[in-house]
This record gives sequence, structure tokens and C-alpha cells, in this order.
Amino acid sequence: MNKAQRNIVKFSLCLILILPWIIVSRASSGHDPQNVPQNKITALYLYNFLLFVDWPEKVFSNSKIMRVVICGDPPLNEAMKPMSGKKIKGKALSIVYKARPDEIRDASHVVFVGNGDLEGVRELLGKLSGKPVLTISDNAAFIDLGGMVLFNVPDVLPENNEERKRFAINLQAVRKSGLEIRSRLLRISHIIDNPRPTEKSRKCY
Repeated sequence: MNKAQRNIVKFSLCLILILPWIIVSRASSGHDPQNVPQNKITALYLYNFLLFVDWPEKVFSNSKIMRVVICGDPPLNEAMKPMSGKKIKGKALSIVYKARPDEIRDASHVVFVGNGDLEGVRELLGKLSGKPVLTISDNAAFIDLGGMVLFNVPDVLPENNEERKRFAINLQAVRKSGLEIRSRLLRISHIIDNPRPTEKSRKCY
């Protein structure tokens, strides 16, 4: 990684850290935080998050494309469209939308499952288990179902942390896939090393 790339990574980590405070600042200044488009916030988090994930070299040996699938979240898909063609670690992003999990095939590098599309997620995660595909969602049950990364709202995360974490990461699922998440991102995430199905995740299906 050259100096320019290191600077981009540092900036992206700073952005991940300060974005929630920007939103809070807007709210305290009289701006309604509900007017901040959640889909754009999530898209920004997703784009920057990818800078801290490493895939096995063989995954991109014959490809210069990073295929990102947005499943069941049309607003996020719209917010991600302007990022299509932008490069992550030399790979051009290809943003693809799928309405249902059963439409997703293995030829993906990232899959984001929308909060409103739960049907079939368990089967999708079972199909992708052990494969170098980063799975992300903003649904609280996602980690318990075997997903890798949860973009979470604050009240879902544990209350006993001194510092509120923005992400939850299923480290067991990440390791099984052969992916690696940079330590700098792990330090600002809630790590779940052995998730177990909860009553909430069981009720989703």
C-alpha cells in the first residue's frame, strides 16, 4: 500500500468515527435528524467499510470488478448508484440490485441485506457460508443468523460498553470465509466471536 492509499484509509476511518457526531451536531443545531437521508448515511458507511476488508488474492485474480449486491433495500441501492465505477483497492465497484435473497448467486463479493427483507436470509447465509463474500445488514437478527457485519442502531448494541460501538462483527463467520477485517476497524466494533440464535432471530422466520 503506497502513501496515497494509506492516507485514503486513514481518512475513511476518521469518517466512520465522526459521521455519527456530524448527525448529532445537525440535530443539536436545530436540524431535524430525520431529514438526514438514512440511505445515504448507510451508503457512505458501506463504501468506507470496504476499505478495511481484505479478500484472498485468488478472488480477484481474473477480475478488476468488485460486485456489491444490495438486496431488498431500494433506497440504499439508489444511494449506492453514484458509487458504481469508483475504485476500492484498484477494483471498480459494480452495484447490483436484487429484490429477494434467492436471486443472489455466488459471483458476488459483498452482499447487503436490507432490514425489510428477511425471508430466505437464513438460506442465503447458509449458501454463502465459508465463501469469500462479505455479508452485511442493518437488521438486529443478522449476526445470530450467521451474517458477518451488522450496521447497527445504538439501542441494539450492549449497554455495558464504555464506548458505543457503531458496528457488530461476527468474527467467526469472517474467519471461516477467508476474509480479513483490519484491526483498526475491529477496535471500533463490537466483536461477537460465537453468536448463538436468539429468540428474536428465531421469530424472524
